[in-house]
Amino acid sequence: MEEEKESMAELKTQTKEKQKSEKEREDEKDFISALPDDVLLHIIHFVDTVTAVRTSFLSKRWNNLWKCLTALSFRPRDFKTVVTYNQFVFRVLAQRDTSIRVHHLDLEACDNVTVDSLCLFVSLLHFVPNLILHSDSKPTKQYYYSIPAFSSPYLTSLTLTLTEQYACRILELPKSLELPALKTLNLTHVSFAAGDNDEYSEPFSSCFLLNSLVLVGCSIKNPAKVLVISNPNLSRFTVKKNFEAKYKILLSTSNLTHLDIRSSTTFHDVNSTCDLALLEEANIGITRASHLNVQKLLKIISYAKILTLSEYVLRAILRCVSDPRILPPRFVRLETLKGKKIKGRKVLMKYLLQNSERKEVEVINF
Repeated sequence: MEEEKESMAELKTQTKEKQKSEKEREDEKDFISALPDDVLLHIIHFVDTVTAVRTSFLSKRWNNLWKCLTALSFRPRDFKTVVTYNQFVFRVLAQRDTSIRVHHLDLEACDNVTVDSLCLFVSLLHFVPNLILHSDSKPTKQYYYSIPAFSSPYLTSLTLTLTEQYACRILELPKSLELPALKTLNLTHVSFAAGDNDEYSEPFSSCFLLNSLVLVGCSIKNPAKVLVISNPNLSRFTVKKNFEAKYKILLSTSNLTHLDIRSSTTFHDVNSTCDLALLEEANIGITRASHLNVQKLLKIISYAKILTLSEYVLRAILRCVSDPRILPPRFVRLETLKGKKIKGRKVLMKYLLQNSERKEVEVINF
């Protein structure tokens, strides 16, 4: 009898312990859900938008958290069809908490519908400080004109990319980007407009705070022949050209510290209205240009401390050595020269430094 009582008591104890451990496990399961909203939002900020929206299925506690996200990223690869992707983008933008501003929007458009749908959310785009738009399809109309972000007083960073290099024949940006707070601008395969009978296109003149500008495969519409970049605060400028687009670039950027010019086709004719006296680093990676154009470009970047030159540019410089009609540039601050397959090193350095107080610089051959 005593043994049965002890056995029953032991069984009750084990049952209580089991129940206790199950309750503890339940408490552990709810530990994350018990965290404050701002902590949970911080957690789901580390996942993509699709995953963040899916957290609404976890429990009622998570149901509306994603609607308070301040960073949104959309990629069609997460969906089986374009239709479901467009529906998802629209639903997220329509159902989010509009009292909370979006600080970062990254959208990949696989057709015009995705971009057109943004026009339904003017109040959203008007306040976004960081915007990335990427399109991998050929546009059929000039739809970017209607995007309200192009006249936003809050936008500080804009990236607009089209993978179709001939899209610039159809896609044309406004004559002036009214973005007074913009600091960083990256444009790929877009076209700039100019006024009637105006040979100059100056789309960035209202971007007073612009600090970094990257142009890849961009063009300008007729009758414009010159792209003017007159931004005194501009510190970094990169231009890359990968198809035929003949126009001149005129720099009026007295505070430029980094200049990067690359082209695998016809070289852009670059001029400057001022000395680039603050230039720290220049990278000239062109593969086609006359040695006279190369020489003119070297004079523009003669204040650079670090100079990276393509093999073609190095050969063009060596051709200038034997031409008495060409005055060599004066590299007064040059400290490092980088290049691929640098030949005639002694002749090259003697030529580049003959008008400079420096006698030697670091040469890096890669």
